[in-house]
Amino acid sequence: MANKQKGYIDIEIGGKKRTLHFSMNFWSEFTEQLGVSLQDIGQAFENGISLKGLRALIYSAILANDQEQNNNIDYNIFTVGSWLDDLETDKINAIVETMMQSKILGNSLNNQPQKPGKPKPSKK
Repeated sequence: MANKQKGYIDIEIGGKKRTLHFSMNFWSEFTEQLGVSLQDIGQAFENGISLKGLRALIYSAILANDQEQNNNIDYNIFTVGSWLDDLETDKINAIVETMMQSKILGNSLNNQPQKPGKPKPSKK
């Protein structure tokens, strides 16, 4: 079920095929995991994604799909974190690309207007 426009991608992780879904349920869980508002989610990616952010991203997307499909939840965020050791870089890139092509509130993330950054105080 790999449909990037709809926010789905299948990966082999945790010993079986799992589907990640970048849905509103994903965004709700992901922002909660990171402790940021949806409006401020861009700040979580300003300097690249952290390991905590990557773990939260993959966990939230797997959890969203499994809860939407009434699947058994046989993992937690720490279990998913241990699975990341076996995830290849190209698969991580495909996951992030799928997230970026998915829609949030009806808008593509790639088309989101960027908020201008706050000017940094000058050092004298």
